[in-house]
Amino acid sequence: METGDAVHGWVPQPDTRGTMDIVWTCVVTTILCTYAILCLNCPPRDEGLIGELRRKLLWVGIGIVGPEFVLTIAFDQFVRARDSVAMFRQEKSGLKTWTYRHAFFANMGGFELSCPDCPPFRINSQHIQWLVNHRYINPPEISEEELWDKSKHDTLARVITCLQCGYMILTCIGRTVQGLAITTLELSTLAMVVCSLMTSICWLRKPLDVRYPVRITMTTPIAEVLHRAGSIATQPYRQNPLDFIDDYRPSWALNVHTCMSFASGNGIRPLTRVGDSRMPKLTWKESPYLCIATLMYASIHLIGWRYTFPTRVEQTLWRISSCILVATTVSYWLVQGIAKASNTRYFEKGIMKQSGQRVDTDLELGKKDDEAGSETLRPARMQLKSKAFFWRVLPLAIAYALARGYIIFEALLGLRSLPASAYLNIEWLSLIPHL
Repeated sequence: METGDAVHGWVPQPDTRGTMDIVWTCVVTTILCTYAILCLNCPPRDEGLIGELRRKLLWVGIGIVGPEFVLTIAFDQFVRARDSVAMFRQEKSGLKTWTYRHAFFANMGGFELSCPDCPPFRINSQHIQWLVNHRYINPPEISEEELWDKSKHDTLARVITCLQCGYMILTCIGRTVQGLAITTLELSTLAMVVCSLMTSICWLRKPLDVRYPVRITMTTPIAEVLHRAGSIATQPYRQNPLDFIDDYRPSWALNVHTCMSFASGNGIRPLTRVGDSRMPKLTWKESPYLCIATLMYASIHLIGWRYTFPTRVEQTLWRISSCILVATTVSYWLVQGIAKASNTRYFEKGIMKQSGQRVDTDLELGKKDDEAGSETLRPARMQLKSKAFFWRVLPLAIAYALARGYIIFEALLGLRSLPASAYLNIEWLSLIPHL
């Protein structure tokens, strides 16, 4: 019997970890929290895989730099889907089977309208409801199961993402309980995990990676539709001929780019896809939820207030940057609230008095003014509709970008000098599957 190597039974994990272990865990978690959860809208029919990949990588970058921006868009999409379900289930619409998946699918550009005198263009749930109510089209006949079959959701990827996120959360909690040091990279990743989990909840019923839309055929020429709609449809359209129902604003591409004199899109009209950057148009009841969620993300960085940093200057800059993240978030919501109140007063004194009715929500503002449908109340646009508002928000955006940039920079730079306890492992965490 040879005795060259000693034979061992069960060998436990080492009670230490290296810098590469910390980096690897955080990088993998970040990728899963940005790429795996991403649910973008349908691409144009003629877009290749390179264009689709480029857009995904752009949003991965946005998710890394500012995950609360992705959360904001996801929350807005959830609210619009909820409102769509409420509208379609009204007796007049006759679509009792309209679900959240139908609403998400419609609002992501999943339906394409084909008419005799206009190139096919994407329509959303508001367009569909208006066309159905006015008997231009029949309700879309596609079941919830068929919609989900078009989705490319990967259950295994979701399970892996959930396990990795759970591992990161338990790591930070466990290290805090045992008095072990947490690196700034882990803290930044934790903030991203919390934000991404909220984003995933908002997108839980949104189809993923739908390549081609479902075509809806309308035999009535679009010119006749616009003529019957009355004076509200006389203005030239900017996105598609049904702008008088909903023009996809406010959005980063259609509003902010305009204020900054940037080129937006490829210039093709009607739009060949529904953009991903639509900004929230929330009511007073909905805004606090998103405000709390974004503040939660920003506030997590304050946990590192008493962390050990390589230098005193870096610690001070971290504290200042964390405070700026919270302050700019609070300031933005204050500015947004003031703008919303101003818009509300405008509509109450103008449109609502003229129509002899008082409404409190954007949904009600978009209802028909009469049975015949010759006049329609223009939907209220709680948006960045003026350059004055844009220039008020711009300083907040610059301050946020500088603070966020330092947070990312310090999260990596701080690894060069860490307390000894930062390299100690928590034994029971090795029992949790993770990457």
